[in-house]
Amino acid sequence: MQTQPELEPLLDFSPYRLLTEPDAVHLRMRAEPPVRLVREESGFTYWLISRYAEARQALRDPGLSNDPRRLGHAVDTANAYSPMANNDPPHHTRLRGLVSHGFTRRRINALAPRAESVTGELLDAIAPTGRADIIADLAFPLPVLIICELLGVPTRDRETFRTWAARTLSTAAGPRTREERSRRLRAYFTRLVAAKRAAVRPDLAPDEQPDLLSALIVAQERDSSLDDDELIGLAVLLLVAGHETTTNLIGNGLLTLLLHPDQLVMVREDPTLLASAVEELLRYEGSAGQSSLRVAVDDVVIGGTVIPRGSVVNIGLSLANRDPEAFRDSDTLDVRRDPNPHLAFGHGIHYCLGAPLARMLAATALGALLGRCDGLQLAIPPDELRWRQISILCGLTALPVSFDPVRPETSGT
Repeated sequence: MQTQPELEPLLDFSPYRLLTEPDAVHLRMRAEPPVRLVREESGFTYWLISRYAEARQALRDPGLSNDPRRLGHAVDTANAYSPMANNDPPHHTRLRGLVSHGFTRRRINALAPRAESVTGELLDAIAPTGRADIIADLAFPLPVLIICELLGVPTRDRETFRTWAARTLSTAAGPRTREERSRRLRAYFTRLVAAKRAAVRPDLAPDEQPDLLSALIVAQERDSSLDDDELIGLAVLLLVAGHETTTNLIGNGLLTLLLHPDQLVMVREDPTLLASAVEELLRYEGSAGQSSLRVAVDDVVIGGTVIPRGSVVNIGLSLANRDPEAFRDSDTLDVRRDPNPHLAFGHGIHYCLGAPLARMLAATALGALLGRCDGLQLAIPPDELRWRQISILCGLTALPVSFDPVRPETSGT
């Protein structure tokens, strides 16, 4: 085992490049070592992990810290949405345990009928026109409305909330503007938590509460180790991080199917393939191109390479998900792929807690689109599509499509 000499990066492997030129990126990266030291033009140096086995090992290695405070000047490039996502045990273990009492599969399953209803209403609005921007008309509003339902945001606030979410996630605003909007969002949740605390029923278990915020309040009262700042941070995480990832999954996923019409037809003709199709889209399209940055708290050995203590580590999830040693025909989209142990939601103790919600919303949205919109196709050439990148996430700014118009009286819900 030996530490590699410093190497310059040979190509751009940002989430944007991974989505727009995937074949070029993946073929080139496979010619490089699975664990390599790279340096950006800015001088920022880190270790890139680009193969599946090494990525799984790194995601589970306790010697790699997920706490952005250890990253120093690199903290701005880390995903710093959450006090839970960006912490190490035992603090992370405590927070995740408390959240898991309310964020249960049962609660997510109970949201499915509402997700179907909202999706139907959104599609009803566009069905007669035969044209839509899938991002603005479905992929953006659906997650934010369902996350509002999950958190227990009052109905009267949801349209305002939707506007806040759009502005908070906007790449047009500068850092100071986004920071101010984030403060306003936290202030709103502070007031909402106070109102719910006054009305919560402490005799009910967390998973019996009417919404997730009420469940977290009860969990907080039963275990005082969860403070209000952490509770508010978790709510912001669910809105911002959960919303952005699901919007990208729906938008990028639909685009991927449109660019692979044989696979789209298979899912349309056999809706039982929706679940496996969503898993394959997660593996293939890779909107979360990399993990949040880690830092080595000790010398760590990954794939036979020593990563010295204090080093920054970037785990290339999208690169790992196209590793031909882990996935047969790894560059082929196969909606029937089984098994499909992709790393799109991470692995180990930081595996995405919101994964079941994202899967459910993506399957609901894509299933409804394919089921109701005959003749669905891109309305502009693929090279005219525009992309946005927020932290480690990359998605479409718009996805114009056309389809056969459906008269309102036949559209259904």
